[in-house]
Amino acid sequence: MTRNTEPLAPDDPRHGTINGYGNLGCRCDACREAHRENHMRYMKKVRETGSLSGPDVNHGTSYRYDVGCRCEECRDAHNAKSRATKARLRKQRRFR
Repeated sequence: MTRNTEPLAPDDPRHGTINGYGNLGCRCDACREAHRENHMRYMKKVRETGSLSGPDVNHGTSYRYDVGCRCEECRDAHNAKSRATKARLRKQRRFR
């Protein structure tokens, strides 16, 4: 599947929807807000259901940081991953 690279028409009814942001690649204010609200609901559900813990989610990983944990171990793992990514991109001259 390829992402739509053409902006949605101004009168397109899909503006302000999760579909507009996620599947159609629209980044207008209304679509970004729909995505933000949806992601906020998702993260609230993840935190409430305890999906951040358990045998399938390792503590002290960049993933765990990405899904909301802010402990020192997870923050360190996330920072290490960010530094490695930036170093790789610098090497490719895609990041300064």
